[in-house]
Amino acid sequence: MRIVDTLTVFVAASAATVLASDTKQHDSDLLWGTYRPNLYFGTRPRLPDSLLSGLMWFGLDQTNWQNIRHSCELGDNLSEYGYQRHNGRDFGEQMLRDNDHGVEIKSEFIKVAGKNGGSWAVRFSGKTAEDNVEGVALVYYFGLEGNGTMAMNVGKGSAKIVGKADDLGLFSIRVVPSAKNKFPVIAQQLQKIPELSSVGKKISGIAVKAPKTDVWKAKDIFMREMFTSARKRVGFISKHVGADSEMAGSVLFALDNDGLKKRDRNLFFTQMVVRGEFSFDVIYECEDKNASISRNDISTLVKNRRSEFDHRFEATFGLRNKGFSDKQVEMARDAVSSLIGGIGYFHGSGLVSMDPKPEYGINQDVSEPELSTPYSLFATTPSRPFFPRGFLWDEGFHQLVLGQWDSKICMEIIRSWFSTMDADGWMAREQILGSEARSKVPLEFQVQYPNFANPPTLLFAIEKIADVQKTLSHTKSPKHRAFDMQDEDGENECGKDIDGFDLLQDNDQSENTDSMQESLEEMVGYTQRLLKYFLATQFGNGAAGKPMAERGYRWRG
Repeated sequence: MRIVDTLTVFVAASAATVLASDTKQHDSDLLWGTYRPNLYFGTRPRLPDSLLSGLMWFGLDQTNWQNIRHSCELGDNLSEYGYQRHNGRDFGEQMLRDNDHGVEIKSEFIKVAGKNGGSWAVRFSGKTAEDNVEGVALVYYFGLEGNGTMAMNVGKGSAKIVGKADDLGLFSIRVVPSAKNKFPVIAQQLQKIPELSSVGKKISGIAVKAPKTDVWKAKDIFMREMFTSARKRVGFISKHVGADSEMAGSVLFALDNDGLKKRDRNLFFTQMVVRGEFSFDVIYECEDKNASISRNDISTLVKNRRSEFDHRFEATFGLRNKGFSDKQVEMARDAVSSLIGGIGYFHGSGLVSMDPKPEYGINQDVSEPELSTPYSLFATTPSRPFFPRGFLWDEGFHQLVLGQWDSKICMEIIRSWFSTMDADGWMAREQILGSEARSKVPLEFQVQYPNFANPPTLLFAIEKIADVQKTLSHTKSPKHRAFDMQDEDGENECGKDIDGFDLLQDNDQSENTDSMQESLEEMVGYTQRLLKYFLATQFGNGAAGKPMAERGYRWRG
């Protein structure tokens, strides 16, 4: 009750709407991101049925080409992957170390604000292991789930995609490998086969027409296309140099630019086959000329934002100032960054039962579960390989950390969760939205029941923000609230925030505090509905008739 009382005293009892202009700007700032946390690297906008992208790679020896890396899997046995730095908005970097495929890859993501979510770029760099003589195939793809058009042209040194989508407007994409990338050495007799003219190119690609509902199956579609092409190449090689000749993976599995001239394609793959040190850039640009990105910009932006991140991390958490070692600070930085890098956007239907599930041991038939009306969720994820989806219980604890780093993203996530609440105050505790999410969960665990709930941990973060906001409302004018806080020695702690929550991130303190108050006002109606749900469905034994403060609760499920 204390949480609801705190909010009710602090704000009016009816929900208010956040200012449209603030919401629009905030949505644009957070439209694009690394919001496919189930992949080693992937991007998408916070829009349903839109443009997806992702990274794949595979070794070219006799076994690894069957185990293409794409989604985070425990069985892949990567020795390292996860974000070392991620600010949740316009910067993130991670290292991927894949000993089985003999390669390490670093990703550096940056974003520039602009129309329709702005522009973004990612630089991939790394090297293959010295004993990896066959090399590695690096694949980056874009797929359009919704309405729109795309076309791709592959030149000598880059691939370019131009497109238009209902929700993104006009856009262009460049995939540009470094001129220093080296192709694995192949036998001269294979180089002379006319049908293999695309082998050895810096970049190649294919275009595919995929069902819009299957774009997320990019890996399966790519493998099918690649195997079809490889079988043809086996025939070419057998014809020219004999069936017993050596058939290198870099020859068999190089793409052949098939389908690029057809107009109805919606899934585009680019590929670079490399050995040794390598790098390539992927640059997505909106039609806003003020948000353009050049290849030279990427290094500068990465350097600056890495420095900004490190400074902000220490200013926020003060670990070095508290005496923690460099290794301990690095561990904390990686943990926070991996939490932020695990934020995802999910859209689709969930499998829901209309009937409560009986208590264990009670035999009672329930109706068949049904797919809900599609909806969206913006959430953190507990585990990229094992639980890459929203979990209600976990979310509240995640937000206690995220709220210290970026309270606006924190409130955006809480608001998204509350938007999934039904008229009775129930929220599905596990959000398995869409075919892609359901593909990772056994059927017996997919159904969500209206009597199964999690403790309301989201209220921890809301209470924290409400307490801080209440404190701020009793201090000096908003213009000066965050900048005259004094430490024990009377020195100014500029940049630190009250009670650990980062409500004041930029110089416009008044706008930020006003926006946060409006967000809190919006929460009141949801929290009251949530309280009624718990009182009706999660009461403990012997709770009936007792005062609310004395009632116990027992979480079903």
